Amino acid sequence: EGGCLCSTSAFEGKVFNEMPTRAEDVLSNLYIGAYDPSSFDEGTYTIEEGDGVRAYLVDNEYSSNTVFEVTNAHGRTRLLKNSKQFVRIDGSGFSFRSAPSFMSILNEEASLRDARYEVDATIDHLLYHPNTAPFMAIRLIQRFVTSNPTPDYVKTVATAFKTGKYDNFGSGKYGDLAATISAVLLEPDALSVVLDVDPFHGSIREPLLKTIAFMRSMELELITEKKVLELAYPLKNKIGQMAHSFDTVFSFFLPENIPTGKPGAAMLYSPEAMLVDMPKVTGLLNGLYSTIKNGISNCY
Repeated sequence: EGGCLCSTSAFEGKVFNEMPTRAEDVLSNLYIGAYDPSSFDEGTYTIEEGDGVRAYLVDNEYSSNTVFEVTNAHGRTRLLKNSKQFVRIDGSGFSFRSAPSFMSILNEEASLRDARYEVDATIDHLLYHPNTAPFMAIRLIQRFVTSNPTPDYVKTVATAFKTGKYDNFGSGKYGDLAATISAVLLEPDALSVVLDVDPFHGSIREPLLKTIAFMRSMELELITEKKVLELAYPLKNKIGQMAHSFDTVFSFFLPENIPTGKPGAAMLYSPEAMLVDMPKVTGLLNGLYSTIKNGISNCY
């Protein structure tokens, strides 16, 4: 209801009629990859050089068969076809881009190969997406330092992720985690004791980490030959968390969780607060007190 079957027409045309002035223009306007011109017979293409752009021309003219070679901000060489494909809805002024698909509808051996290529291309697209670096920065900072990082802190960590360098750490390659984690842990936002008095700094410790830290501080020891800590009841039901027992692929809590009360009124994030309610707080305190008084079981 409310829909219709409309007649459409598919079109293909060239994007550039002359040499682009910048590599960014090529990257922002062309979306279809091209085969390496060097794999064709000699003389198939003629080459023109521009400012950061190399054009491979067929019959010495700019057409939809022209291939542009550019290097993006991450140092990766891209070969892009000078072509745009779009679908026009007949009888209207509406049109939309026709997304390319290289998967054959036939059951061919090449389909498996092409599927792998498309998956690799999708992963590369997500890895090098402009949002990936700040996304990773915020998530890592929330897990290691504070639930509400400052914009400068996020920018520093994101820059370390993109450049692969932080001070003397990192290989200089995009996505280097040594540089990224170094930025997370060595920035003043992570080390300054002045921030300890800031009520907005830091994060709530997860219930499972509280329990493990408590057992370590009490120097828990096995008195049998057992190598695994066994509990008499499901820890998740008591404190809201147990290793490898999260309900969804999104783990135990959401990074964007805003709790109720004054922190929520101040629009502060507290992911771990999703696990905090009165029954679980009571269960955690009772469990810690019982461990001190009675031990975990007759084995500990």
